[in-house]
Amino acid sequence: MAQMPQLLQWRDSYHFDRRGDLPCALCGGDTPMRSHQGEPVHKVCAEAWNEAHPGEPRFVSDAQPRRGNDRTVHA
Repeated sequence: MAQMPQLLQWRDSYHFDRRGDLPCALCGGDTPMRSHQGEPVHKVCAEAWNEAHPGEPRFVSDAQPRRGNDRTVHA
């Protein structure tokens, strides 16, 4: 059975560029989406690239939000 690709969590609004679409770095189609490095890329294209290139962290998920019960104090 084929393993499901690892889906990226891009919930932060900085992944969406309101200034306009640019060509996706992978497929060439227009996209308002941006990677963590600001590279224009469709999320599905980034997920496919990650699946085809395991161990090469070009596209990453957002950091997981802290849970309400996390009592870590940051100075």
